[in-house]
Amino acid sequence: MPMRLDTLVIARTLRYVLGPATLIMLGGCATLTIVPAEHLDGQRLTPTAEPVAHIYAANWGVYLFKYLPLITGSLSRPGVPRWPALFSDEVQIDLLVEKVSAESKQLGGTVLTDLRTRDRSHWLDWTLIFWLNEFEVSANSSR
Repeated sequence: MPMRLDTLVIARTLRYVLGPATLIMLGGCATLTIVPAEHLDGQRLTPTAEPVAHIYAANWGVYLFKYLPLITGSLSRPGVPRWPALFSDEVQIDLLVEKVSAESKQLGGTVLTDLRTRDRSHWLDWTLIFWLNEFEVSANSSR
């Protein structure tokens, strides 16, 4: 019986150590999605301007005690599989708004409408010390 108890203790310890370690190793992702005007089926984004695209950007990462970034997605190359940014605080609303604005300008847009932000951050209670910070920004680009 004591041998079985030791096995359970080891298994429980591995779960609490390897679970957060795996989350940190695989954590962090940045996404940028652009829906061009051709896919809007002739719908207008604003009453007077010509639609360019609907732009969506998101970034998330794992933080120690909510404020110390451990691993985050990289906004320099969103959506490209690569190692996420270590100890770099790129999960910020203002950085995502800058990314959406830059993409709009690159596509020829001069007006952003319906700019929306969303904070989906939450405490990873099973880890006791880690937070998942996630922000989303979307807007309609027109000219």
